[in-house]
Amino acid sequence: MIQKATLAGIILAGLMGLSGCAATKVGMYNADEDGYKAALIETKALVNKAKAAGAEWRDIRWPSAKKKKNKKKHAKTLFGKASKAAKNGDYETAIKLLNKAQKHAKIGMAVAKTQKNAGPHAM
Repeated sequence: MIQKATLAGIILAGLMGLSGCAATKVGMYNADEDGYKAALIETKALVNKAKAAGAEWRDIRWPSAKKKKNKKKHAKTLFGKASKAAKNGDYETAIKLLNKAQKHAKIGMAVAKTQKNAGPHAM
């Protein structure tokens, strides 16, 4: 009798635990609108830092979406694809793309730092 009660308790606790895990996580962000907004804010800050260091990569957010003729090209960038995915409600994909943009910004800054004093080869 005690074993059945213990087993029932374990099963019930497991089911309650699973119901609390309904939100999918992508990295450190929840795969929902709030998680997307948080990821977007952090990604923009990091990309702006990379831009200030002269290390922003093309695929992150160029060209500017402000000009009508560049809107199609912007849709091919990481920010453009993430924005489109978020508009379609696919926050998991949007956050994955923003995480990729963060990685690009970090790598760009690292490359800029190592190449800071680069010059022509001496013979």
